[in-house]
Amino acid sequence: MISRPAVAALLLTGALGAAGCSSDDTPTAPAQALASALSAPVPGLSLPADPLRALVPSPDEVPPGMVPLLTGSGPRSAAAIAEYSADPAAAAVALADHGFAGAYVAQYADPAGARVLSVVVVRFTSAAGATADLAGDLAASSGDLVETDPVGDASQVRRQPLPGGDQGQLVTVRFRRGATTWLLAYGDRPEADPAVAVALGSLLASRA
Repeated sequence: MISRPAVAALLLTGALGAAGCSSDDTPTAPAQALASALSAPVPGLSLPADPLRALVPSPDEVPPGMVPLLTGSGPRSAAAIAEYSADPAAAAVALADHGFAGAYVAQYADPAGARVLSVVVVRFTSAAGATADLAGDLAASSGDLVETDPVGDASQVRRQPLPGGDQGQLVTVRFRRGATTWLLAYGDRPEADPAVAVALGSLLASRA
């Protein structure tokens, strides 16, 4: 179970600092970012190797201008994923009960703008375990529900202000396909377009 403060930590620890944005920055229009998300490869950059790497976005699949934060990306243990929860001990028990089999985190930021992206994918030993884990995450989610097309087998999209007093928005897409769950968190100023996050989530779900 990944709590809202942990989502903020994933996005804001290093990511916003790397973005180096100010109140005068003008981010790329979300609609333009969505339209050209697959057209701006970043040569020479790749995420750490792992079997789950294919289930997070690669550098040429994120909106143009975003680059990977390699120190914040890579495979993660159950203990590391549990630390993203408001109650790490309880989360560790739940992950074990649900059949945790592996996890991977990918983080991106726009050095010249305001956008940040964090994707957490968790693989379980069964679809039932993934279903139970997603149900716990959804029950603890906060923010305004956003009506969108479904992503994967089950999904929920929420939007809320960026934490920490930042004037911007955070869109979270939690979804499952088969025995795999994702949390995709997309932040932007002054607004984060849910269509950008949902399109990326649909791409990832199609690979599972």
